[in-house]
Amino acid sequence: MHFASSTAQLIAGLALAALPVAHGAISIGNQIREGGTHFNVAWVEGLSPCTTDVSIAPESASVCNRNFRLDGTDYYLVGCSGGKPYAQNPKRLRRAKDNSLYGTCSAVSKKEIDCKGNTHNVIKRYVCG
Repeated sequence: MHFASSTAQLIAGLALAALPVAHGAISIGNQIREGGTHFNVAWVEGLSPCTTDVSIAPESASVCNRNFRLDGTDYYLVGCSGGKPYAQNPKRLRRAKDNSLYGTCSAVSKKEIDCKGNTHNVIKRYVCG
């Protein structure tokens, strides 16, 4: 009986893990490539940006009003107020299909994530959702 219960819990947990973002937080940051172009990137909070980040725009361009796709859903950031590539301060994250609000964005303490052995590192700057 205990085995069946544990198996059911495991299957339910795996099924939940396979679902799209649902409404987890989305992180925004900078992908730093040695000797290459740096990019503004997004990833699902809690996953490694080293392997799951997606490009929003080159770092020298605005992150706002540019669609990017995570887990099959298109999003875009709005309300940028900073003029520097590193400090664009997006205020909100919206879903592209219906312009609905996904969540507000908050700055976080700059955190460099070491992507050991990868072609880049990532600096986390904002969390939205």
